Amino acid sequence: MGEALGMDEMNEIDDVEGADGVEGGGGEDGARTLDDATRDQTGIADARAIAHALDAWYTALGRQFGPLSRPQRRVLHALEVCGGAGLRMSDLAQRLGLTAAGATRMVDMLQGLGYAHRYRAPGEDQRQVYVAATPAGTAALAEADRAFEERVRRTLAPLTAEERARLGDLLRRVGGGGTSGKQAPDRGASGEGGR
Repeated sequence: MGEALGMDEMNEIDDVEGADGVEGGGGEDGARTLDDATRDQTGIADARAIAHALDAWYTALGRQFGPLSRPQRRVLHALEVCGGAGLRMSDLAQRLGLTAAGATRMVDMLQGLGYAHRYRAPGEDQRQVYVAATPAGTAALAEADRAFEERVRRTLAPLTAEERARLGDLLRRVGGGGTSGKQAPDRGASGEGGR
């Protein structure tokens, strides 16, 4: 471990980091050490560099993928994850990190394009509105995914196969997470349900 820091050095670190100390720091007596401060600064610098690289990659990938914008593609992917059964609007909003109004606007746009439809499930609480992708929405998503994957492939071209595999492993590790939300009940034999 590094040498324990005095009060002046701790205040200097706090000024740089904007922190007010860490309880139970790295030293045997609970005090922060120089090694702890260096690791914190390195972690901040690493996070900043990664954030900038992700922003640049995000920009390089573009905003439009075939017939879908990036947000439209996200909505249709969320609907696809539930196996085509649809989601409650509130669950869709939660899954995407949107407000109810934001999810409604996105679904309005997708519905206007013929890519999604709303319905109320027979035998369920009629206050609940569900949304599902239409066959046209599923086809648009497949086309958008091909365009997106091609752009990702092109941007990864400078990497070796080993580097691409490692990047994929790391992205899966930090991006993990499950899904939440109540899956929609059956829409009936037509697959369309009410609107």
